[in-house]
Amino acid sequence: MKFTYWVAEMINGDKTDAIIARTKHDCEQKVLAYAGEKLYRAPVKKSFLYEDVFDLFEMATAEDGGRGMG
Repeated sequence: MKFTYWVAEMINGDKTDAIIARTKHDCEQKVLAYAGEKLYRAPVKKSFLYEDVFDLFEMATAEDGGRGMG
């Protein structure tokens, strides 16, 4: 299966400060609502493949935020 999401990274922030959303439009709207375009980079589409729910869980909980994420 394939998991796709959109992320807007904070320009002078940590990866944990990034905004994520299901669609590009939702990501852009969150950027405008939370802080404005000057603090975040343009949204970028990210995807990764996984076999099943356990595989997805393993990736998300592995060391360093998961193997093969993003």
